[in-house]
Amino acid sequence: MEKLLRRTSGHKKRQRRKSVAMRSTVLMPMPVTAFLFRGPLDLTAGLQSKCIDQKFKRCPPLPTTSVIIVFHNEAWSTLLRTVYSVLYSSPAILLKEIILVDDASTDGYLKDELDNYVKQLQIVRVVRQLERKGLITARLLGASAAKGDVLTFLDAHCECFHGWLEPLLSRIAEEPTAVVSPDITTIDLNTFEFSKPIQYGKQHSRGNFDWSLTFGWEAIPQHEKQRRKDETYPIKTPTFAGGLFAISKSYFQHIGSYDDQMEIWGGENVEMSFRVWQCGGQLEIIPCSVVGHVFRSKSPHTFPKGTQVISRNQVRLAEVWMDDYKEIFYRRNQQASQMAREKTYGDLSERLQLKEQLHCKNFTWYLQTVYPEIFIPDLTPAFYGAIRNEGAQQCLDVGENNHGGKPLILYPCHGMGGNQYFEYTSQRDLRHNIGKQLCLRAKKGAVELGDCHYTGKHSRVPENEEWERTHDHLLKNVAINWCLSARGEHPSMAPCNTADAYQIWHFS
Repeated sequence: MEKLLRRTSGHKKRQRRKSVAMRSTVLMPMPVTAFLFRGPLDLTAGLQSKCIDQKFKRCPPLPTTSVIIVFHNEAWSTLLRTVYSVLYSSPAILLKEIILVDDASTDGYLKDELDNYVKQLQIVRVVRQLERKGLITARLLGASAAKGDVLTFLDAHCECFHGWLEPLLSRIAEEPTAVVSPDITTIDLNTFEFSKPIQYGKQHSRGNFDWSLTFGWEAIPQHEKQRRKDETYPIKTPTFAGGLFAISKSYFQHIGSYDDQMEIWGGENVEMSFRVWQCGGQLEIIPCSVVGHVFRSKSPHTFPKGTQVISRNQVRLAEVWMDDYKEIFYRRNQQASQMAREKTYGDLSERLQLKEQLHCKNFTWYLQTVYPEIFIPDLTPAFYGAIRNEGAQQCLDVGENNHGGKPLILYPCHGMGGNQYFEYTSQRDLRHNIGKQLCLRAKKGAVELGDCHYTGKHSRVPENEEWERTHDHLLKNVAINWCLSARGEHPSMAPCNTADAYQIWHFS
């Protein structure tokens, strides 16, 4: 028996040596010394080596993410294109789940049919609001159900470019207080073709706001271009669009998530922009992350409580974050001003307590530090509101879609601001500045609007934009010493005449 065991053992050893020799013959037909290695290569160790676990501050491990997509009566194909786009372009190890939040859709195909379809996708699930409460509440529902380290919010009509996710997660891993957005490119509403991103990022934009609290885009200022070391560096932005962004889940909760007393949608992106910056965070656009988005000319959905919910949301953000500057907004939105006076905007105690707990900075700091480029209108202009002509018994009106270069009109006074809102400033220019800063320019014939030349320091008001409001209620231009008249097809300049009722103007 012992001889048999020794014979068997010896046979197995010879077989192992033979096996190694065969592997060496197959994998190493030349001697190891031919490759200038100092010692023999031990192929019994296998072809895989252990990775060294080495971490650098600039290369932290990437967190996982839950992608949250809110929809209401979205087209089946558009919604699923968004879902598959995320699945195809995101590394599986980073994509924890996709959560579809149904904001009480009424289309039948978005009920059981959708539930059954996404079961095959394994990491996709649907959560539902039983009644329509809007984007803000739906996103909060999605966030509460999320299991990933990072919350990534997308609209339901997006398509992601390959490599879109990693740059967002990398920046959050590096700076947990960064709220990051991708570089957004346009998907054509009719053809669903992409607008090709600008090569080398020379034409990047950043978010801004005007004093009607409307979000917009603007070119990156020179100081921000100089701050960035190269085209891959994040772009600091005063505001963000709010439809597509990623944020650490823990930071989202720390910073106050959304104001859950805001309704449907509107203003929540500007509110979060002010709050993040003022409370120690930062908003950034990540150029290496590109996502396409379908921009619609108007919302296809109705507001259950009417569009006044937007003004209510804006009043809530103004009351909490804008300090005395909120009065600039209220002068431009009569509905919001009335809500503020009547205090019909709901309870703000929790948001004000949050502001105190986080030791948030004031709005003056935000304007001086984050957005010093913005023009700040007079906090207390000499005169503002509608300008009513005594002779015509109508108000000065900029007309529809007048962004400069068009003559003004006279229109029945409606008291709602908008196209009939003007300010006579401490610089003695006459501004229509709901959104853009447009000034009344005098010339022979009909007057017109144009971009204001006075933009703050290191600028001045030219004479054709400077107006004297006389004690007789005339509006006399300094350049030509003529007065504004309501006679004729359009308001125009005429020799001053205090007896002419068509040259007498009253602010109201």
